[in-house]
Amino acid sequence: MAPTCVHDLQSKRFIYSFSGELIRCYPLAMARVENEPMPVRHVVLSDCSGWIRVKLWGQDAIDAARGQSIQIHNVWCYQKDGSLWLSVGRQSSLTFRTQP
Repeated sequence: MAPTCVHDLQSKRFIYSFSGELIRCYPLAMARVENEPMPVRHVVLSDCSGWIRVKLWGQDAIDAARGQSIQIHNVWCYQKDGSLWLSVGRQSSLTFRTQP
């Protein structure tokens, strides 16, 4: 199945596959998940049709770096403050690849 483009994303939907380039990383923060601290980071991914904000958790939040190509499977799309976001959760898989 071909990855979904930013242009085709819709709120309140699971997205099977999305690929993009990480164009912006916001500072790492900590959040409580099940009463345990967990790293969280907001990033911006772009593809040929636009850009979208993404919330990364755990080791993925730590490993994220600008310029990486990222492929995400089983990610949740939602709307916050009038913008679409993707949230990488426990059921998601994420692969980082450095651009050549």
